Amino acid sequence: MTVTESSYADGKPAALLDIFEAELGASCPSNSHPEDVYVTERRWRHISRFDSPSDAQFLAAFVDTEPVVLQGYCDRIVAGKFEKTAAKCSLGLVRPDDLWWWIRDDNGKRKNRAVFRLGKIGRVRYDLALTDPAWLDQLNLLPAGIYPHSFFYGDKPLNTLLTISLGEAFQGFHYKLVAGVINLPA
Repeated sequence: MTVTESSYADGKPAALLDIFEAELGASCPSNSHPEDVYVTERRWRHISRFDSPSDAQFLAAFVDTEPVVLQGYCDRIVAGKFEKTAAKCSLGLVRPDDLWWWIRDDNGKRKNRAVFRLGKIGRVRYDLALTDPAWLDQLNLLPAGIYPHSFFYGDKPLNTLLTISLGEAFQGFHYKLVAGVINLPA
């Protein structure tokens, strides 16, 4: 999907937490993305934002409280796993603990990663690639380094959630990606 395809009639692109109306077409699931559907060419209509404290309470019901993210504890799933059996889902919503942003230069290519922990008992550490465009814009203003999430917000209490997505097969794996960073008032 291009930016034009995911924009409103005024040309403004849809943003994370926008509530909008879009016409859905046929279902187009794959074994690695069972919830996928086509969107018709009809322009999207912005309705409102979903970013108030009461919205945060609503989202809390959808947060995965288990430390397992998208069927495993590591950053990828072998592509062959979905050849015969479909994934349960390709999206997850988690509330990270101890969130850090790792910006590094890897052979001349900038890489941005989210490093965080999940789970109350037997805490699991994750290190996932970041693809959220708005958050990448913020990180691109900084030099390489490791930054705590509080660096961006100071002592302001936040309710931070991460949308985790299962990427398409790449070099034999489906990588888990931080596709959305949601910062709501606490």
